[in-house]
Amino acid sequence: MSLRGGWLLGLLLALPVGARPEPMRAPLGVARDESASHPGEPVPRGEPLAELGGASLQRLRERVRALRHAGWVLTGAAAEDAFLVSEIEAGLAALPPAMRRFPGGPLEVVLHPESSPLGLGDGSEARPDWTEEGARLHLYRYAPSSERRVTVRMSRLTDVESEQLWRRRAVVHAVVRRWDAAREWSRTVRWRRLSGWLKPLERPLVWKEQSRLEFAGAFSRALGQGSAALDLVTFAEEMFVPVESLRADALSEDEQVRCQEFSKSRALAELVESSGLGALGGRGVCPAFDAWAEKDMLSHVEVLLVAATGRQPESLFGHLLLRPVWREGAQVRGPSFERVVQLVALTGMESKGLDYVVKGMTGAYDTVFLTGTMGDLTHEALELEQRTIRRFRLRLTRGEEERMLERIWELERRGYMGYYFFTDNCATALLFMLNGVLEQERQVRPPGVLWVLPTATLDALAKVEVVGKEGPAGPLLELIPDAFESTGERAVRADTARREALESLSSHVGARELSRLLRLHERLQSPDPDSRRQVYEALPEVVTRVLDSAEPARRSEVRDTLHAYVAHVVRVERAAVDRMDGERMAIERQRLLALQTPVEGAAEAGVLERQRIFEREDALQRKLAVLDRTAVFEEAMATAARRPPTSEELKRLVLAERTEAAFIQATEAQGTLSDGVFAEVDPVAFLGADHRRKVDAETRWAASALRESGAARTVVSVGMDFPSTGEARPVVSVRTAGMAEALGDSRQHGFQSSSELRVLDGELSLEPRWGTPRVVSTDMTLVGYRTLQRELPQFRDSAWDSLGWGAEARVTSDPERTMPYRATVQAEALVVVDEGARFSRFTAVGVGGLARMNWGESMMRPAAGPRVSLAHRTGLPGSGANAVRVEAAYAPTWRLGDTHLTHEAAATLQMEWWLGRVGPFGVLLTPRAQVRWEGSFAPRSPLASRSPSTEWNVVAERRLALGLELR
Repeated sequence: MSLRGGWLLGLLLALPVGARPEPMRAPLGVARDESASHPGEPVPRGEPLAELGGASLQRLRERVRALRHAGWVLTGAAAEDAFLVSEIEAGLAALPPAMRRFPGGPLEVVLHPESSPLGLGDGSEARPDWTEEGARLHLYRYAPSSERRVTVRMSRLTDVESEQLWRRRAVVHAVVRRWDAAREWSRTVRWRRLSGWLKPLERPLVWKEQSRLEFAGAFSRALGQGSAALDLVTFAEEMFVPVESLRADALSEDEQVRCQEFSKSRALAELVESSGLGALGGRGVCPAFDAWAEKDMLSHVEVLLVAATGRQPESLFGHLLLRPVWREGAQVRGPSFERVVQLVALTGMESKGLDYVVKGMTGAYDTVFLTGTMGDLTHEALELEQRTIRRFRLRLTRGEEERMLERIWELERRGYMGYYFFTDNCATALLFMLNGVLEQERQVRPPGVLWVLPTATLDALAKVEVVGKEGPAGPLLELIPDAFESTGERAVRADTARREALESLSSHVGARELSRLLRLHERLQSPDPDSRRQVYEALPEVVTRVLDSAEPARRSEVRDTLHAYVAHVVRVERAAVDRMDGERMAIERQRLLALQTPVEGAAEAGVLERQRIFEREDALQRKLAVLDRTAVFEEAMATAARRPPTSEELKRLVLAERTEAAFIQATEAQGTLSDGVFAEVDPVAFLGADHRRKVDAETRWAASALRESGAARTVVSVGMDFPSTGEARPVVSVRTAGMAEALGDSRQHGFQSSSELRVLDGELSLEPRWGTPRVVSTDMTLVGYRTLQRELPQFRDSAWDSLGWGAEARVTSDPERTMPYRATVQAEALVVVDEGARFSRFTAVGVGGLARMNWGESMMRPAAGPRVSLAHRTGLPGSGANAVRVEAAYAPTWRLGDTHLTHEAAATLQMEWWLGRVGPFGVLLTPRAQVRWEGSFAPRSPLASRSPSTEWNVVAERRLALGLELR
């Protein structure tokens, strides 16, 4: 190499930019040598080569030769286009010096006279982008693009600046493509997890590489949606050659890629640095994000589980949210204004019928990330839906917490994923968000492929051991025993507390005065709100008389007790008005949707509106986006036409108004007493003491409760069968369940103790012997649900509200039966005879019926009949999992074609004993004894019809088994 050629090459590898005379802003972390001069003057776009002076032509040829030494081979029109040469030089200057010498051999650049969007190929035969296995790059005459993501960000550039931008980006694209092929950056977990890239067959029905993010705006340009590799190189274009590098005022600081794509910028910078190709600097100041994030004030990050009510099976699977928690700073933020991230399907104002369910299961909706307020969440979940929210702390490092804020910021703007109820829901969205921030490329895998439960996701998080910012190792997820109570659950607690308050007054106040208060209390149990309103009108006077009758030495204590009683009474009434408010909104929704007229807030329109809102950061900061689903519905109701209410709906709406009037009267009575005889009571101290009692109770429960939910359980049992005929035989049983949580179960990640849910809960029993084991029986519960939760007396609209209920569908087989196969559907009402706290102890009697199909090889017969059952649980000392259970049932059924009833009875006695943890596993021991009997009265023989003497045709079975479960 000549001295002159070496000088040109060295200058090229260190050159800054040259297509514009003014200095340009460097992209994220790329330092520029502003003192270096350009090897040639910039040539205006379209300057004919023939009109260049001899000196300029010579300089151009020298620059082309220098590029050849750097691996860029320009031939034909490309070598004669001074504008292109200048932009190739500028594109290389945008990269760290070590990256400019790329692997893979020389790169030939071919310039075509045809125009193409952005001057780039599209991969077609007519306009290829790469040929010769990546050794030849094809460029075209520049033409504008119709891609919205591209055009919005370039809107302030001139045509010449736009062409300069994409010529430089083409250079970056080519260089990063070579480095990615050599170092496989796009194959790393660090990169793939940010857009959720899936490999072929990584999940069912995934036949080719695809991203979980479906929004084109989540990628630098449409080409990036094709693969993780294209995602990486198209983002590198934008990162190393941002729009503002051509014009400083092209984008506001908050809209620049460094302030919008924190995660991708960091990941690419780390990949470059770890490859020894140079260190990129920090992102700099991002005013909007920095003001929103308040990183210095961040305390921790919580996962919220919106739990089931116990009465509504549609809410059983729960819902997950994310809650960053900030410490109070100079600017005090009330609890209602704290932020929470909802991971929800944007369904808009669509009717919740069969079509709604089908869409939710087939990906017709989009999962979005909504940053709302605790006030919105409280109104929707705690008040309208009456669902308590459990809290879990994420044990993250300080860096992970900061990246979580960045991830929230990004995904709220660009995170749109297909929603599938079973596989892609709030739980998978949470894992997608979390996996993008975990250090050391750690990943939390979804707890299932065909079914991802929120509660099972909590199990998966809790099994990951990490070292958080506090130092000691522990589970990634841990319970905070201070749930956000629904007003309904708080009412249940208040009902118990007000009864206890009345009982404590008996020996300290006058009997006559207390008797009058007790009569008022009984009237407060009425479901009629007008009756309760009349009680509240009389309450101040009665409470005052009770206080006046107290002994002087006890007056202060009695006053505090009465204050607590009145406060708990108002809490119960508050739950009543919230329930009716939720019912009122449901009625208004039906009235609105029944007209089947277009209304604002449809799912697709809502998605497009959000995407437009978040498109420009400078506009977003001047506009408050309406993201609360409840607020959107109420706004639509205020202007849309509705059908008249039905007579039943009108009754409920009137009842809602009367309930609201009762609540207003209750608060007025409380206000009167607070201004009068309760004036000396410290209400803040009362609230603090009440909250401490609640937290203490939750802490005691959490200490004894099992951590894991009932998802994905497997129990192996060994035992003996004692059939009615033949000898005793050994039996090995394997029971697996997609979900199995029994009544009374105490589980931190589970459902309410008052509810039982079983899904795909099956048991296979085998008789071990030489050769192939013999199948003794199979029992599969497809789905089963029971609840013992009842409404408080004043919330009961019918006798049904004072009962629990249950239903199940199951399939069984037993080779010893005449027709060995059965499919049964049954339902029952449950009368709770006895119960303890959180149903650790209960006795319930069930009355219902069943319908069944019996079949064998050559026959099929339906059957039906009544059914009665008994369920009992007694908690044992130690863990909350320790218990003795008794389940018994009897059902006389009549089969089509029979002349007699078939009597069936079964009983199970089971003990559950938690042995503790052995390494990562928890061990549950389940010894069990069960009896099954089936028989009918039938004549001994045809002649025996003259005699009343009969015999039992009996099938009986007794089994003793010892089960062991590892979790």
